[in-house]
Formats: sequence, C-alpha cells, structure tokens
Amino acid sequence: MTSTPTLRPLTDADMPAVAALQLVAFAPLFHEPQEILASRLTVAPNLCWGAFDDDDLLAYILSHPWPAASPPPIGVTLSAPPPSDNWFVHDLAIGPAARGLGLGRALVGAASGAARGEGLTRGDLVAVQGAWRFWEKLGYAVQDDLPPPLRDKVAGYGEDARYMTADLAALNV
Repeated sequence: MTSTPTLRPLTDADMPAVAALQLVAFAPLFHEPQEILASRLTVAPNLCWGAFDDDDLLAYILSHPWPAASPPPIGVTLSAPPPSDNWFVHDLAIGPAARGLGLGRALVGAASGAARGEGLTRGDLVAVQGAWRFWEKLGYAVQDDLPPPLRDKVAGYGEDARYMTADLAALNV
C-alpha cells in the first residue's frame, strides 16, 4: 500500500473490481455475476462503500434496505426494495493484502452511518465463512430460534451460515 486507504461510496465504475474481489474473498457458492452485485448499488448507492489505495479496491461493503428476517436469496437481482427500517448487509469483503487493517469495521461504520441517516434503525445479515465472530464484536447477535421459512433460507447460504441482527444505534464501529 502506498497511502492510508480512502473510504468512499462505490460507483458503477467500481463494479468490475468489486466482482473480482468477491471471487477472491468468498467460496464459489457465494460468487455472483457483476450485474447482480451492481443491483445492490442501484437500489442503495449511499449504502455501498469501498476502501481504496489510490485506485485499487482493497475492500467493499454492499448493503441496502430490506425487510427484516427476509434476506434475499443468493444470485437474485434486486429492484426497488420494499419499505423497511432494516439495513441488510449483502457482502463485506476484504482483499488478502488488506486483512488486519481495520477496513471491515471502518466500512461497516461508514455504511451503517449512512443507513441511520436514511432512517434505518435495525440491521440483519447472514454471516458466512465463520464471519459471525467479526459481526458479534460489532454488536450483532446470532439468532438461533428461526421460523422454518427463514431457517430454510439461511441454510441456502451454506452449513456454517448464521442469521444475525443488531440495533444500528448500538453498533460498536
């Protein structure tokens, strides 16, 4: 790295780098085409952020309003989200060279601040690949007693997937 990473909202021009970083950060089950990732940016441009070293994308967060306890299935293009006070985190990806720099916490802080600015008060996500430990440190709680439809949807994210919720005002970011 040549400088301190810069955080800023993502743009359409950043989406090829987002798609490339996703392939490095996530297991194949979670690989989605660029147009699906870009649909998150289209519906919530203020809630999708990147961390950059000059023009190089180091990490990103894709998030958007979405009804609580109803995560969108993997691989679905979003259109206008239904009315909600809930902030859904679709992806938080940190490139290998940027791990340990605190960019995950910084990106969650930036995006959750923007979400609160848009009137969102609670958050949920499906943690994968052991990431639930990171999210717990930020104030999210694993929800174990899920109704069957939500339990089945979360199971579609893989064996170790955990559904988590938080009060956005209480996040530790």
